[in-house]
Amino acid sequence: MKLIQEKAAHWYTASGEPMYEVKAKSRVGMKAVTLREARELKLYPSVTTILQVINKPALEAWKIEQGIMAALTLPRLENEPLDIFAHRVVQDMDSQVSDAADFGSQIHAGIEQMLLGNMADAVMPNVELHPYLEHVEQWIKANVVKVHAVEKIVVHPSGYAGKLDLHCELKDVGEAVVDFKTQGIKNRKAVFYDEWPLQLVAYAGALETLKGVRLVSVVVNSKQPEPVQTQMWTGDYWYIFLSAFNLWKYLKDYDPTA
Repeated sequence: MKLIQEKAAHWYTASGEPMYEVKAKSRVGMKAVTLREARELKLYPSVTTILQVINKPALEAWKIEQGIMAALTLPRLENEPLDIFAHRVVQDMDSQVSDAADFGSQIHAGIEQMLLGNMADAVMPNVELHPYLEHVEQWIKANVVKVHAVEKIVVHPSGYAGKLDLHCELKDVGEAVVDFKTQGIKNRKAVFYDEWPLQLVAYAGALETLKGVRLVSVVVNSKQPEPVQTQMWTGDYWYIFLSAFNLWKYLKDYDPTA
């Protein structure tokens, strides 16, 4: 009884076109791209797909917690088979994860419109997000002096691609690659995870701006509207990302440029 499905990978063509789905052969419609199909099409993995090789204890602990709480709180129906109940528990758990992802997607969409100068589009029709976006807007006005690119797909010749949130010039900082994250902040202090600078440096590498570019994470509290929290990363993250990419290629037995 397989309850948990493996997370689908994101793929791009060598020219940077998203290729998340292909036509299904055995049925009508589309299906997620498999590794076999990626090999056939010579697709590039996304940065986030590559970084899945790195264990994320905090994220996995949170998902396990959602599963335990779903099992404890979801009423079992009379005479309901255990396997059916187990599937409902997974569905309830997935709904919690999905809600968090939906909030993050809506916030990102709002930030994109804001950076493009469309504040009205950023808050409509999601008026309830306005208080959260106001704090992001305050940070942008105080720090971003020039926008180079927003939600831009970047491709590296070594065989990976991805979509960065923001490439810009920051006040008193200079050129920067910025990534926005949503997080249910506890005890008023955001957690900045070790894989975040690896994602940022991968985008910077694809922009060919490794020297001198700043890597910045901006966290939006999903629990309540409040000023964003930021961290500027300093370290030799490029070689660490390349190590993760080489590990990914080894585990998948696939080099997109070979």
